[in-house]
Amino acid sequence: MNTRRIGYRTIWALLFLGPLLALSLPGMARAEGTAISHCQDMVRAFDRSPLSISVESDGKGLGEVNVVRIEWHSESGAEKDGWIVCYFLPRHSEEDAWQLQQLDTSHYGTMSRYEIQQLFKLEHLEDLIPPDGAPKAPRTSQATALYYLQQGINAISLGCVYALIALGFTLVYGITRAINFAFGEVYMLGAYFILLSNAAALYLLGQTGTGVLLLILAGGLVVSAAYGWAMDRMVFRPLRGAPPTVPLIAAIGLSIVLKESVRLLQGAKTRYLLVEELQSWPLVTGHGFDLYLNEGHAMVAGATVAMLALLWWISMRTRFGRQQRACAQDPAMARLLGVDVDRVIAATFVIGGTLAGAAGLFAGAQYGVINFHMGTLIAFKALTAALLGGIGSLPGAVVGGMLIALTETFTSALVGGAWKDIAVFTVLVLVLWFRPGGLLGTLKTTSADERV
Repeated sequence: MNTRRIGYRTIWALLFLGPLLALSLPGMARAEGTAISHCQDMVRAFDRSPLSISVESDGKGLGEVNVVRIEWHSESGAEKDGWIVCYFLPRHSEEDAWQLQQLDTSHYGTMSRYEIQQLFKLEHLEDLIPPDGAPKAPRTSQATALYYLQQGINAISLGCVYALIALGFTLVYGITRAINFAFGEVYMLGAYFILLSNAAALYLLGQTGTGVLLLILAGGLVVSAAYGWAMDRMVFRPLRGAPPTVPLIAAIGLSIVLKESVRLLQGAKTRYLLVEELQSWPLVTGHGFDLYLNEGHAMVAGATVAMLALLWWISMRTRFGRQQRACAQDPAMARLLGVDVDRVIAATFVIGGTLAGAAGLFAGAQYGVINFHMGTLIAFKALTAALLGGIGSLPGAVVGGMLIALTETFTSALVGGAWKDIAVFTVLVLVLWFRPGGLLGTLKTTSADERV
């Protein structure tokens, strides 16, 4: 009877989540705009006096993303030629301002909305072609220092996202010795949840406020927790006791199922979300570069600290935490002592799913770029963070997440965005070479010989 009741609950959970993914964004009428001129302004940040410019525009109307591609030839030679692709947020009326959401470039790779704002400030775009041929003012050392400090703030915010997913990997691996790659897709589902819920709120209410946003976040956490529970119940529990490679392959298969389901239900194109204009607080101004902290930084950092504190309290101060540690150390002995091991593992999957979904919700709200394959690479980076810090260590997951984010952010700033992934995984190789257990690793693992 209990098994049948659990099966019914699983079916109801899937019936509830399926229609949610099937939601579509409301369509709007088409309209013309000046996206091309805004994109042309960005060319000057890469070449002050291009010889020739060619423009291609995918000029969609209201409610749709507008894309402009510009190529140019430089008087400095073919090696300085380049291109940019500008992605503008959907406008819902003719009075709405054009907002540049993402910039793909031949020089720096992909730049987010926040990085574009920093490019404007750092390069003094309005002064790149000054009147009367006056020379551009030289960049000061203070401005450069503030720029890199801003990148540090950005890295901490991104590191919190990596840390949340890495914590999910660490918790599940610590108790099952299985790596659940599908947590990356739960991250993706969290981003889609806030996208679709925000669209539904706009359609039904006409606007979204702080209260609605908090309800969306709370609902996203509940749905993410449900996905974590369903993963364990339907995939990992039947494989309990199987050789280590079996749940690993099952997790990869589950990840592909979730990703392809979203692609078929929502389409392959990238979606863009602007929940609301995030307020920014100036920290340092008047030195050639303005240092800011915005609401997105504060939101993800505060939520990460709160979740870490709650995890620590659960692990060290509750009966469930003691049972979880016992199952991680010796599940057979824990079962002999009366611990419901399956229930503890299921609860751990729920916590891991909640953390991964929370990362997707925050990333969707702050960065606003959402697509069906966004969870794949970030899952590898979050797993890298868990391995760097020492998989099985909660503090190690946080430290690893911050190291990955710092490496990625400063590689983009110093070398170019195209090199950031190479730098991240190079760091992983070096750390595992010199310290295979990770920087703060405390979990002792044995040989994965399946014949034993």
